[in-house]
Amino acid sequence: MNRLIIALDNLTPELLVMKIREVLENNSDFRDQIVFKIHDLVSLIGFQGLHDVLKDIDCKLMLDPKWHDIPNTLKNYLKQLHASGLWSKVEYITIHTSWWTDMLTMALETKDELLPHVKLLWITALTSLDDEDTWYIFDATAQHSVLKLAKIALDLGIEWLVCSTHESNILRWVFGEHFEIVTPWVRFAWESAWDQKRVMTPSDAIINGSTHIVMWRSILWSNNISQSVNQFFSEIHNQKYINTHWFRYEKMLYTGDWKDVLSYIWAFYFRPEGWKYVRFTSKVLSNAYINIGAIERSYWVVDRACSELASQIRAKNIIADVVVGAQMWSVRISLFLAKKLGIQQSIYTEKTENNNNNMALKRHSIDLTWKRVIISEDIVSRGTTTAKMRQVLEELWATVVAIACVWNRYEQSSQDWVPIISCFVPPKFELYWDDNTPADQRKDFPRLPQWAVVSEKPKNDWWELVESMR
Repeated sequence: MNRLIIALDNLTPELLVMKIREVLENNSDFRDQIVFKIHDLVSLIGFQGLHDVLKDIDCKLMLDPKWHDIPNTLKNYLKQLHASGLWSKVEYITIHTSWWTDMLTMALETKDELLPHVKLLWITALTSLDDEDTWYIFDATAQHSVLKLAKIALDLGIEWLVCSTHESNILRWVFGEHFEIVTPWVRFAWESAWDQKRVMTPSDAIINGSTHIVMWRSILWSNNISQSVNQFFSEIHNQKYINTHWFRYEKMLYTGDWKDVLSYIWAFYFRPEGWKYVRFTSKVLSNAYINIGAIERSYWVVDRACSELASQIRAKNIIADVVVGAQMWSVRISLFLAKKLGIQQSIYTEKTENNNNNMALKRHSIDLTWKRVIISEDIVSRGTTTAKMRQVLEELWATVVAIACVWNRYEQSSQDWVPIISCFVPPKFELYWDDNTPADQRKDFPRLPQWAVVSEKPKNDWWELVESMR
């Protein structure tokens, strides 16, 4: 059953009562499908104060305090609600989803003990945020921020999520239909989006996968509340979720096995005689072209890769004091891997300015004498970079205990007895030819597959290449 949640924000207690009565008295046919959201009055007059104001009204409430606190504080909030008389009217409470799963677990356990009928609504990324905002806060686009937070909640068995209508469709595609989606800031087609950045109409929200819709000004401040409520239910009548987009790559990324994910990412580099530097990449499951360097910018990919690496390192009983990453993308991998392994120190190497073949440690003040070091890399192809890194470290009396990489194209499991631990070992590397390849250079190489793209763009122009293919 789709529900309309009417936001009662910025109201005095007296006006709150008046608005609720006006809705219920004039829309009795939809009474069971209407919930009232209360935000600011939760903190202004408290649970008991709200109970005193609404004790004579039979209504369903969604409390919207957007709690985000330490586990014991959240537990106390729920205890205070239980101790008041308001709890019997409350059906929903909003809480911010956090990377800290202890907070989510404590809230769920306390809710099940004291308020089993209440649904906790887990907020992902606020609708007032756009990609620029979420890049700053979550290091990802709004879409991927919602996916990351939703996965944390769903993995704990949570079945109620809050997100904008622009992410509800991808949540359905990636994670299925076994959970409810509450979408705020839905408005009728003719209305302004005000200060919100990711909004949609009621019918579009249902089509995109939302099950419960929050509306504020559209209902509360309309000239005819009853007419607006009727229009809402008229718009969503007979509407249902339609799979309007394809998010195959995102589904693989968030729910697939890690090796399955990497099997769809190709980044081949080769220099046939007399040929310009060429980058070859497959078209992955979504409509985007991607390589391992680009995908590492996604927090979730790096997080999954380093979880896999850390698991293998522990399984081999390898103990380290420092993680050292190569320049560029491996710096991020080294930071994540250190966190996964509980290692406090992470530094990186860089090619020296005066000699591109030499390596030097950068931005650190760590005494590496007798320290056990894990070298981290994104891709190991010939092993030359890791060999240079080992030389620098061993000259400082450090011991390299392992080399960790996402892709191992080295075709060996160790380098001078130092184990190479990787997420993925791709099939044997092959060169390809296309119609632009001179006949005398094709040799016995296979023809380039139809789904592939060859570009003579320089190595560092990847994003320009991506944009040119859109």
